[in-house]
Amino acid sequence: MIDAPSDPSWLPIPRVAVAQLASGILEYAQQTASGDAFRLPYPANLQLALDRLTLLAWHQGAPAPASVVELLQLAQEPFSDWKIDLTGTDVDPDEALLIYGRPTAACEELGSLRGDVEGEIRENALLRAVMDKSRAHNAPQSYIAFRELLIRQPAIAAMELDARLADPDLALLADEVRQAYVEAPPEAMADGVIRTCGGCSGLRLPLDDDRTWVCEDETCPAPGTTGTDHPASEGVWWLRRELRTFITAPGRAELRIADAIGKLGVSVALWPDFDACDIAVFAERPWVADIKAWRNPVRLARRLRERLFTVSPEAERAYVVIGQEQVKAHPRYVARLRKACPQVRPGQRIVAVSEAEFIGAVKRRVEAEA
Repeated sequence: MIDAPSDPSWLPIPRVAVAQLASGILEYAQQTASGDAFRLPYPANLQLALDRLTLLAWHQGAPAPASVVELLQLAQEPFSDWKIDLTGTDVDPDEALLIYGRPTAACEELGSLRGDVEGEIRENALLRAVMDKSRAHNAPQSYIAFRELLIRQPAIAAMELDARLADPDLALLADEVRQAYVEAPPEAMADGVIRTCGGCSGLRLPLDDDRTWVCEDETCPAPGTTGTDHPASEGVWWLRRELRTFITAPGRAELRIADAIGKLGVSVALWPDFDACDIAVFAERPWVADIKAWRNPVRLARRLRERLFTVSPEAERAYVVIGQEQVKAHPRYVARLRKACPQVRPGQRIVAVSEAEFIGAVKRRVEAEA
């Protein structure tokens, strides 16, 4: 038998190259977020991604981007239109890394898999500071108030933020709250106002024609809903990019699930013991859950294979719960996740389920115990 020819040792791994491109785009977006004129050089990850994708293109006989500018233009195209073969890169054909010039949820997820180091450090350092201060003051309600603010108000008027920080629970974490927000970007301002979305309370930003305004959150439950317009002169703050993706997006499902379970008359706790899990249900023989809002189940599976949440010994059941927005976008989401991550299949200590399945299981236990 003749062995199939293997790829040369110098050939980059497509998955790594795409993840590095995503990470470079996130760094570039962070550098340009201030509105100041961009100054060369480009982030190193963008140049390295260009080099690696060029090698892949040459090896495949496909056209290669000639510069970082062309690479950024390519990043706005759906992966199905790329001439470079991206087999094994954990992307869907209809996904792109940029939309309207801004990083997509797919870009965020891919960048975090490679390591959006700056964003991860900032997110983890901020949340760690919030946990440490809340623990030191024995104030779990302050930690909960912090998380709820980030979920419910990813965009907030400056005067309203000042008023919210007068609340005793949030006053303890005033410095950390202010670190979580940045000023709304210049492109969010037009006609003297800054527009928000009624579906998620985030910002609406203009398309290229400057007349069409859209919600920037791809997981928004009602992106066509008009929210409040704030006078630009009074100032508006916007949650940092990585916090919008990994705190606000899954947080909407967390609050929704907790509300649905609370209506069943069941004990439910959000982020108990300073985020040991996202939700704990039932005081006796508790069920615990980690809520996820990743756009792509295969990418989430990769992350879960690297790191599953720790389940306390007293928990009777443990779940990874997929939000309804993600299941709606991918009807076979849970099945694909279980296939790619055996650690969350039925029979394991932690089982992946949809939001509806989780709430249904809680309801059945309530009925059985009644």
